[in-house]
Amino acid sequence: MIVIYGIPSCGSVKKALFWAKSHAIAHEFRNFRTEPIDAATLHDWVERVGLDVLCNKKGLFWRKLDAAQREALAADPAALEAFMLENPVLIKRPVIVYPDGTITAGVVEPQWPARC
Repeated sequence: MIVIYGIPSCGSVKKALFWAKSHAIAHEFRNFRTEPIDAATLHDWVERVGLDVLCNKKGLFWRKLDAAQREALAADPAALEAFMLENPVLIKRPVIVYPDGTITAGVVEPQWPARC
């Protein structure tokens, strides 16, 4: 079974959920807003896929931060990770954890079937 993490209103998450349902892929959905991830889980994801992949710097939340705050967070990986934990909308969605333990962040549809 795969676990899909995200926010239900997110278009990318909707796409992943639709893909899983339409391909009869056993899955579980975890909503960042109602089931916050813990620091150890986030750190594990960062270690596996990298902070640059996991942090959504193209999203509205990041763009709304002032330039000084974006610069400070970009220069301090630990601070950015802590900020992402407090503001999970900064995590690129969907995060999918596959049965073998691998992870993808964002829409990487060509990789989804091979990992299930």
